[in-house]
Amino acid sequence: MNSAEPAKIWAGARVAVLSPTPTHPQDFGNRKRIFRICSRYAQEGARITFIHYPAELEWREQIPFRADRAMSEAWAQYHIVPPTRLLHENPAGNYHSIDEWWDVAIGQFLTWLFSVESFDIFIVNYSWLSKALEFAPASTFKILDTHDKFSGRREMLESLGLHPEFFYTTEAQEKIALGRADLVWAIKREEAAQLQELSQSPVLALPHLDPFCALKRAEPDAEGVLRVGVIGARNNVNRMNIVAFLEEAEPIFRDAFAPVKVVVAGSVCDLLEDIESPFVELLGSVEKVEDFYRVVDCVAVPMLRSTGLKIKTGEALSLGLPVISLAHAFEGYEPASPLHGLTDFAAMARAIVDLAFAPRSALDALAVASAQAHRKTASSIAKAYRRSDALALENRRLIVMAVDSRALVSGSVFNLVLKSVHEALRESAAIAILVVRGRAADILANTEAADRFRRVIVADDLPDAHERRAELSAIGVDTFNVAHYLAGAHPAVLVVDALHPALAAAELPDSIAVIRPEMIALSDPRAVLDIAAHRYGRVLLSAPVLSERTAALVAAAGAEFVASPVIWRSSAFKFRGAADHSGGTSIALLGSGASPSVAAAADMARAWGMKPFIISPAMEMSDDAGAGTPCFALGDYLAAIVAGERPPPDFAVDFSAGEPGLAFGRELLDRLHVPVISTSAVGIHPSILMENRPFHASTLGELWKILRSLALEPPGPQITALKHAWYDLDTDRGWLQLWRNCMKSSETDDPQFA
Repeated sequence: MNSAEPAKIWAGARVAVLSPTPTHPQDFGNRKRIFRICSRYAQEGARITFIHYPAELEWREQIPFRADRAMSEAWAQYHIVPPTRLLHENPAGNYHSIDEWWDVAIGQFLTWLFSVESFDIFIVNYSWLSKALEFAPASTFKILDTHDKFSGRREMLESLGLHPEFFYTTEAQEKIALGRADLVWAIKREEAAQLQELSQSPVLALPHLDPFCALKRAEPDAEGVLRVGVIGARNNVNRMNIVAFLEEAEPIFRDAFAPVKVVVAGSVCDLLEDIESPFVELLGSVEKVEDFYRVVDCVAVPMLRSTGLKIKTGEALSLGLPVISLAHAFEGYEPASPLHGLTDFAAMARAIVDLAFAPRSALDALAVASAQAHRKTASSIAKAYRRSDALALENRRLIVMAVDSRALVSGSVFNLVLKSVHEALRESAAIAILVVRGRAADILANTEAADRFRRVIVADDLPDAHERRAELSAIGVDTFNVAHYLAGAHPAVLVVDALHPALAAAELPDSIAVIRPEMIALSDPRAVLDIAAHRYGRVLLSAPVLSERTAALVAAAGAEFVASPVIWRSSAFKFRGAADHSGGTSIALLGSGASPSVAAAADMARAWGMKPFIISPAMEMSDDAGAGTPCFALGDYLAAIVAGERPPPDFAVDFSAGEPGLAFGRELLDRLHVPVISTSAVGIHPSILMENRPFHASTLGELWKILRSLALEPPGPQITALKHAWYDLDTDRGWLQLWRNCMKSSETDDPQFA
């Protein structure tokens, strides 16, 4: 997507689709429907994971190579779940129970898939596979595409004198299937109304319709015969309807001396071989349906009783052909001619006779009506998609984390922070990693990180993003304009660990922005925070402590402050530390090298035989720091510890007063169980503020005494007291408070946020 393109509704989203029917080749109506739905979400920016449970006959003893390869190429991910049971068995009783055809292999696969991947939407095809919806987490919007109404199907078939076939169940069982979905798609309005009576979830009619592409129609027959096309698959419902139509139509054709030929194509011809009529021609199966439609003058759909949508009707409309249909066969489509809603077979036969004797212009007018019907139906389908999107977005639980590209660099401090947060939240919501600062090269050099986080999106204005777009796509990483992505994504929560102009300009009134100044300072010490609360539903500023600088940021943004650590859990922040072989006692001074207090502390430390060094938000070298006192930028120092290039200090003195960036340095030292001397109440963990307040110095005199104690006496009692603070950090109480705030408006019952 470039900056000139509008926002796509599902940009960067992940959609999983389970189907017992392949999408290729598209030689059956249900295959076309599933392909069209998948393609629509892909066109709106989603990546499709297609899960094929091959239940159709041609897949039972082989894997059709061309179809398998075509599906692998069509979808971002393609999986086959091999059946481990007999397929399409007869019911154990009078009706199938809704899960009678369920295969435990599907559940085992989905358990794994949902543990390693997050999806915004999960679409399950056919009610008899609806149990699959139970394996999706609460953060995934679940859609059941019914294709057909299976309760009442046995009764319908028996009323036609046909033996019940395929799947049929009771209303009570079908209700179970519908109850598993957040949204149900019916194939037509008539079935939507019936299913809605059984469902607590909304039911929308979503018919199938191919894009309009008018086919060049056949030239008039030299002998003036009207060639009427009828096509169908090999099943008893098609056979019964076609036979019944021909039985009624032949006397009408004969009495009128009508120049008519009913040309029947498709595998249904295998069931019609005993028909002998001068008005009927059986073509049999055709490789391409377009070739069949090119040799007929119009298309008839003689279906008086059946279930589901007559996709052959939509197929003819999509090709702009003149269509003559019974009203039942046109259900799901918007009629535009009286010939689209005929009442019975006799009426259809008489209409065909009239067309046979009418001028060619009558067929032309009917073709125009087909185009009109297509437009009207396409409009209703688009409306159903928009409503589906709205429902899914209303229920979407997406967290977008705006990060520095170094968060994808394995082993970096940015990466360890991201992993700790991602691991904690991934089961509660879908998480997208939006790289807004840094280089695309960092992602390409760390493909295992892209695999781990799965949903990684790169801002298209990163310096090297445009020229490396194809390489990023090859590893499953999307590239989007940030403003367009956010407008389409509608995240429930936006976590800001790095800044981008689009974050300040975004209008997301339904989103909560969580600003983390510690990570922003680590990404860019010179960054200016300018995100305003009025552009979001709520803005939370999350930091370990409320310092003077943090309070100013809260006031400027109109935000709410939430005290919470940067890292989710110490256990998730794992790395191999370097051993200290220097033989001396090292002490880190967190603060500005230009501070007289820091310089004095460095002199004191040296006086007691310690090795002081300064950690500041950005690299500072100042004579005021004291001669020979090394100074490190916070980001470089933390990176060196995480990389195992530098051991943690033995002790530290915190002069930062909660300064953004340095507060995270203090948190990291606490998590590494480094005793830290606090020089102000700001930045001290609440559990440290106890009687006697060990390791707290409000004056240089008090600091001198503590340094003397550390140099001359074992620090055991003080460290024992500090264990209370370290324990509280490890239990992550601040994070629970933060995410309770984030999820207030979501009314979630997720125990993670309880």
